[in-house]
Amino acid sequence: MKNNFLKDFVSRAQGNSKTAFIYKECFGYRKATFAEFLADVYKMCGYLKSQLKGDNVMIFSYPYSYYFYVGIFAAVFLGKNIVIVDSFSDKKKTRSMMEQAEVTDVLTDGLTRWLTFLLPVKKPVVNLTKFRSYGAEDCAAAETPRENASIITFTSGTTGMPKLIRRNLDFLESQIQLIRDNADIREDDVTYGLLPMYTLLSVLMNNTCLVSRDIKACSQFGATMLLAPIKKVLQVKTPLQTIQRAFLGGAILYKKETETILSKLPAADITYVYGASEGAVIYKTNLRSYNENPFTFDTKSKGIDVTILNPDANGVGEIQISGETVIGAAAGVTEDRGVHNTGDFGKIVDGKLVLLGRKKYSCSDVSFYNYQYDELLRKRNPKMTAGFSFYYEGKIHVAYCGALDDAPLNNLPTLEVAFHRYAKLPYDLKHKTKLDYGKVITTSLHPRRLQG
Repeated sequence: MKNNFLKDFVSRAQGNSKTAFIYKECFGYRKATFAEFLADVYKMCGYLKSQLKGDNVMIFSYPYSYYFYVGIFAAVFLGKNIVIVDSFSDKKKTRSMMEQAEVTDVLTDGLTRWLTFLLPVKKPVVNLTKFRSYGAEDCAAAETPRENASIITFTSGTTGMPKLIRRNLDFLESQIQLIRDNADIREDDVTYGLLPMYTLLSVLMNNTCLVSRDIKACSQFGATMLLAPIKKVLQVKTPLQTIQRAFLGGAILYKKETETILSKLPAADITYVYGASEGAVIYKTNLRSYNENPFTFDTKSKGIDVTILNPDANGVGEIQISGETVIGAAAGVTEDRGVHNTGDFGKIVDGKLVLLGRKKYSCSDVSFYNYQYDELLRKRNPKMTAGFSFYYEGKIHVAYCGALDDAPLNNLPTLEVAFHRYAKLPYDLKHKTKLDYGKVITTSLHPRRLQG
């Protein structure tokens, strides 16, 4: 077992007076040095050893708090499997994820301990905030992680139920190195992160991490590196002037969204990533370049090979990725790594990757690709606040909010277009900017369920 990144972290953290976390508590912000954070991890180890009933530990903490990260590190040292769920709003999907991960315990913080009644599956609950009564010496033997520790996350579930992704520590180390090679995170950065895997990377790289629900805290504490979900950046009201670099991905950006993000981060060099849960970074580009060439990614990630399967006469086919940092199709099976079919249609032109649409919701026979069609919809309908298209049962379906203009929308005369207006579109749990296609199909295409 390698795990050198965690051993190096323990060595660097001991006696280190640099601030590791700036985090919000009830009466304001607090700071914890790396040495204090490591001592808290050891205290948490002692506490969890006395409280946990099993090995599969779900952390019920959102937005992610300081206790969340102390709990993750402690669970790793104890050899537990840490289950991270991005949203608990859909009870059916939450139940599916908890059952897939065979959750044995639920860890809560000061807020979510009052909200466990919302969980669809009842499990023993441990309040992370009570760890401080334990001494660091209670876990003196846990200075290196045990071999059986892993981190379990899930795909976004836009085409069905979220699927489990299991990363043991060796594989996690390889993915961390992949992100490190592709994200320009510097040791003197103050990082703001609402993506747990990237915040963990920042801590391991000796960065100061700002943990706050309020993104305006970036200006207050001089955050220089932004690692946040696209949805969160789109909601920013005042431009973040201190951010020098940003690393974004996880969902397709359309022209209007791209321009909004650029206006919110006026001084930032923004890296925009095409990736997948099974392969963290596949291609990347500068967001200003992407704004000029939508759906086009300039640079292939180090360590991942990209192939277009069964390309047609125009070079379009399904995107396949392979490499040591790729989890295979049978998510959660550690032996099946190396090759993953992304489910996206695309093509490679002069070394650049061009995305066209989701394979499941496009129709290559008539050159209908839903990402491209979405952009056409939005361009021709400025009163449409959001709109997504997909191919289903021989028709193009459009789910949208706002209003349609009179401009003709069907540039594919062989296909009928059905429009479905919503007061509020259903988005995926993980990224909240992608349509939950499966939910629209199963609940909203029925005539009695349509709104408008």
